[in-house]
Amino acid sequence: MNTFKSKILIPFILILCFSCSLSKKDEGSSRTILVSIAPYKFFVERIAGDTVTVQQMVPTGSSPHSYEPSSRSILKASKADAWFRIGESFEKRAKQAMLSHNNQMIVVDLREGVNGIHTHEGHGHGCHHEDCIDPHIWLSPREGKKQAQTIYKTLVKLYPENKDQYHQSLKKFEKELDDLDLELEQILLPLRGKTILVSHPALGYMGRDYNFKQLSIEFEGKEPSPQQLTKLLEMGRQLKTDRIFIQEQHLSKGARLVANELNADVMELDPLSDNYIENLRFIARSISGKPQR
Repeated sequence: MNTFKSKILIPFILILCFSCSLSKKDEGSSRTILVSIAPYKFFVERIAGDTVTVQQMVPTGSSPHSYEPSSRSILKASKADAWFRIGESFEKRAKQAMLSHNNQMIVVDLREGVNGIHTHEGHGHGCHHEDCIDPHIWLSPREGKKQAQTIYKTLVKLYPENKDQYHQSLKKFEKELDDLDLELEQILLPLRGKTILVSHPALGYMGRDYNFKQLSIEFEGKEPSPQQLTKLLEMGRQLKTDRIFIQEQHLSKGARLVANELNADVMELDPLSDNYIENLRFIARSISGKPQR
């Protein structure tokens, strides 16, 4: 009789345990964090590990400055518990739409608490108050460290049971950023006091941290006018420019033209890579004349 009962009970218990396991898995996977761009996916995953799923809003290879989300992508994104935004023009429209689907979503502006660089360009969309802050903040490990702390605080607010894990991960990530900062400082020593030509002005924070300047070929998100082009060529000759840096997301005709006129090499960078630490090393080595992968 006992053997008979065991044969009935054991499969039942196994099924029950399996169901509980699936339930817990589903519960964990429903914890979704939304980021606007890929570098911050790296940040969230560094701190939260596998306790959340991170969804990236701007697709890889697209420019966040010109990106326009579809209704379908907004609906999908609105299911997140929190969204880390950075100040791109599409975000205002997307925020209103997403909150109409999910008014419990926490929206966090990662420009808050950082030492932002004010610009009057506004990426071609006009400049109003917070829109005047250059959004390329992640390209500074020093400012990125502040953003990591903001991300940590938000995650703890959402999932307090993971506070100890998040705190340990944050401290480890902060150490990585401090080490990266020291490394970039050494790599970029040859650029101190110098100016580089770029297709798109993404390196303002890196330039401020490590004492170099960027001269952008595009102006307010547009190709240079003939007058601006003449001025750029004159400045490029004065600087004895032999390299021009373009972005995968901003394949500027003006940059190619300037490079041809100056007989300069064109080097492609991708500030939006999700391999954050290694990518910043590559950018620093490239602009200092020591590219490695």
